[in-house]
Amino acid sequence: MSSHKTEHYKLHTWAAGDDFLREEFNDNFEALDASVRMVTGAYAGDGEAQRVIHLGLTPLAVLLVTQDGVIRSGSNTSYTYGGLALPQRPARTPDNKPAVEIVENGFRVGSRLQGNYIWTNWGADTYHYIAFY
Repeated sequence: MSSHKTEHYKLHTWAAGDDFLREEFNDNFEALDASVRMVTGAYAGDGEAQRVIHLGLTPLAVLLVTQDGVIRSGSNTSYTYGGLALPQRPARTPDNKPAVEIVENGFRVGSRLQGNYIWTNWGADTYHYIAFY
């Protein structure tokens, strides 16, 4: 039997004199399978006011940036290109409009040219995301 477990995932570890049990290996694999996972991807903006990027799962967090890694820019940071969205906590523009929002089975982005600009679906840009679920 294992004599120790790891701090964060509680995986079995063995010292030199420990016996190995198949059940402990299976426990380790089940714990890893149940841990936080992520999906990465990219999409080309189409300029629509709103658009849902379908992932087939509802994420716990989404980080969105442009192909250049930009989240916000402009002389007064009024252009929002991405950000970190959490459930019920969208990434917002300086004037408090949602720029990236988690929805069922994906996340919503948009394009808006009034007030502080939302460019998370701008037609000239490619966007990259990491979605944790």
